[in-house]
Amino acid sequence: MHPLPRSLEPLSGESLVSYLLRLGHRLDLSPLHLIRAAGWIKEGNPNHFPGSLLLDLPEPQTEAFARLTGQTAREVSALTLAQWRDRYPPIARSLPGPGRLMRPDPWLYIGSPRFCPSCLAGDGTRVQQLHGGPWLKLWHLPIVFACTEHRIYLEAECPHCGQPHDTQGPLIQRANDHTLHPAQCRWTVNAQAARRKSFACAGRLDHHTAPARDRPQPTTDVLRFQKSLRGRLKSPTRTTDSSEYFTDLRLATALINATWPHSRDLLDDDTAERIDSNAQKLHVGPGRRRNQQVHDMPPRDPIACGALLMAADRLLLRDDLPDLISDLTRAAFGSPSSRTPWAVLYDRHKGECSERLRQVAEPVTRTFPRVSGRRGTRGPLRSGYQPEHIPAFLEPDWHERYLASCAGSEVKSVRRAAAVRLVQWVMGGTYDDAAQFLGIAPVQSHLLSARETRRSAWTGCNPLEFDRALRALASDLRTSRQPLVDYRRRRQALQEWVLSVDAWNALVRELPPTLVQFRTLTDDRKRQNASVFVWTLVTRGEHLFAPRPLEAAQPTEIQRQWAARRNTAWFQFSRPDPLRHYADLRGVLANYAQRLARDIDSGAGQIINMNTPGNHAQ
Repeated sequence: MHPLPRSLEPLSGESLVSYLLRLGHRLDLSPLHLIRAAGWIKEGNPNHFPGSLLLDLPEPQTEAFARLTGQTAREVSALTLAQWRDRYPPIARSLPGPGRLMRPDPWLYIGSPRFCPSCLAGDGTRVQQLHGGPWLKLWHLPIVFACTEHRIYLEAECPHCGQPHDTQGPLIQRANDHTLHPAQCRWTVNAQAARRKSFACAGRLDHHTAPARDRPQPTTDVLRFQKSLRGRLKSPTRTTDSSEYFTDLRLATALINATWPHSRDLLDDDTAERIDSNAQKLHVGPGRRRNQQVHDMPPRDPIACGALLMAADRLLLRDDLPDLISDLTRAAFGSPSSRTPWAVLYDRHKGECSERLRQVAEPVTRTFPRVSGRRGTRGPLRSGYQPEHIPAFLEPDWHERYLASCAGSEVKSVRRAAAVRLVQWVMGGTYDDAAQFLGIAPVQSHLLSARETRRSAWTGCNPLEFDRALRALASDLRTSRQPLVDYRRRRQALQEWVLSVDAWNALVRELPPTLVQFRTLTDDRKRQNASVFVWTLVTRGEHLFAPRPLEAAQPTEIQRQWAARRNTAWFQFSRPDPLRHYADLRGVLANYAQRLARDIDSGAGQIINMNTPGNHAQ
């Protein structure tokens, strides 16, 4: 590879596309000729102009182009969008990977960027008079909708041919055409339909076609907002803060789009009018039917885009954002927030958004988290309590104090879900991981499935109220001055545990003499049911998940008979008005459970080997 006879100094902020256009214009060479000379063309596809070149250049390609043009590798790399990859997530999302082709993110203009005519006209220097001003890298980002230097909105399309409309083109249109000035429109038009040869529009883009007084001008607030967006692309803003903010902004923009016109009331009249036409395009599909899918892209029109992004930014700052998300999605889609297109989009991007938006969105994008699969994976939230401090079936007192008002008729569902959610918040991972930590095996997870979620929604369990109440409980646990119970230790101590024959006989002797005569008090099924009752009192777990070693040791037919009578037996133990002998038995077992819990918590030696049926606490 030989260096070019002449080169060109890159301009500040210039994109790779811009540099190829201006250098080719100076040398009377097409952009395609230049990338062929740099060795960027793949064998078998000599006319392909990869869009990935704009995003990042591998080191060999960077060095090859640097040798060809007489630049440094750093100067060549600066022509791409790579410097913003960690701050602006759509860039990283668009990069090709192993076995994966480049797929441009909707929040990135690979081809067909907006432009500022005044910037393209140049700064009056000799080189820019000849070859034009720069096409800036910033224009490939939809978040840049105005030129703060010239205080004007960018142009979205050619004023002569009206292209590119709402579609993105290749990285460079007519890449093999060396006759066009860098500031001329390269979109193809057919002057005569009967002729096969196509022509470039060739209209000049570096001149304003309308007088300044007839063009809408960005206000001071709009320009200030535009500068703040650009400021997030560079230090001193932290990389993580920038990345999370742009994801939040994307999701907030989609929320406004998806729920229009219900979200119109959030905006002032001027902003609403600018967004209205764009929103109508998003919501009307074929046959003028309402399009229920969220179009995850900002408007190409720079005025509407600026207004929408500003509205999204303000939305993110509102204190009542949780209520707004819930109210807007229910009003727009007529269904709980967890089943809306916006919830699907949030689920796709939640790993990249801010912690604040996750805390706001999660309780309203699903009534209760799912258990199946790896969806719902997340990192732990800050908390003072530990997972072992949460019982598998939320303490009745906690439920009454914090959650009773929002539980409706689904007390069991709420107590189950609340316990798992509290563990997930502090432990991280999936909802399924938290359930297994609480001793709920995957085979039992159907009891926490989407069926319970839907039932809770039907009975009016408001997910926002649920989340607020649960966070109040978590806050009190974090600041509690009382020692918290290690429920995990209790579950482990009573794993495969059952009352021994000696312990059971001792408890029976504490009953009134008339009750000891009942034959059923002496059989193994009654001992198993009593053991389950004690287990629930000690571990604060649900009887459905209690160990049943006595039942497991029975013949298959006996196991089926016992299993068929489980609910009836549990009803007698748990009913508010038990029969006399069950009331007395419950009192005896409750006293025993208190002693057993105390021994486990204190680490009493006699508890260590109590997992076998023949051992028991004294």
